Amino acid sequence: MNRHHGGGARVPAVSPSETSKRHRARVNLTDKLAILADAAKYDASCASSGANKRDSSKTGGIGSTEGMGICHSYTPDGRCVSLLKILLTNFCIFDCAYCVNRVSSNVRRARFTPEEVVTLTLDFYKRNYIEGLFLSSGIIRSGDYTMEQMVEVARSLREDHRFAGYIHLKTIPDAAPELLAAAGRYADRLSINIELPTEAGMSALAPEKSHAGIHGAMGELKWRIDEDKDARRVKR
Repeated sequence: MNRHHGGGARVPAVSPSETSKRHRARVNLTDKLAILADAAKYDASCASSGANKRDSSKTGGIGSTEGMGICHSYTPDGRCVSLLKILLTNFCIFDCAYCVNRVSSNVRRARFTPEEVVTLTLDFYKRNYIEGLFLSSGIIRSGDYTMEQMVEVARSLREDHRFAGYIHLKTIPDAAPELLAAAGRYADRLSINIELPTEAGMSALAPEKSHAGIHGAMGELKWRIDEDKDARRVKR
């Protein structure tokens, strides 16, 4: 059955089953957002990350340092920007003893597709909730596969949707150099988790990872940053 609108245009009616499917999709995305925004709070990136825990919800006051989903960062020119802070997924193939998202942890799991992250970012931006995206992730399949998914989010935002907002990607230490380079082309900021300060601590608590791999990735990023700075000086 078709609905008639002014001017004789015909718009197909949405069937009850399609309406139900769309509702389930929205609910599913909301559930994912709740899980993966909460899981992202363990990535220390926010201006309030070093503050003591305070929550006014039980006192009738205002404000909290414990919320998740939106965090703040500072741009090179000193502006404070609000970012949608989420994980691509909290599934992970590693079993790091210190991580709540380790493979052996009994937590609710979820995974966004790159398209879902792009949709959420644009929707939040259009509602003036955020000015950019902070994206991190557990490791799925491999470091390269995970990094490819994260780069695709940034690429789609920049190229498909001409998104000019702020993007911060938490890079995967053992990802291929060309993937780190691709991430740098689209993101305003890249960072890497040091994980643990000593080789002994890493061996004891995260034996599947290595200091050499993390330091190598940090060196690769530094080299890319220096190369970019040199290129900009030449252009001037």
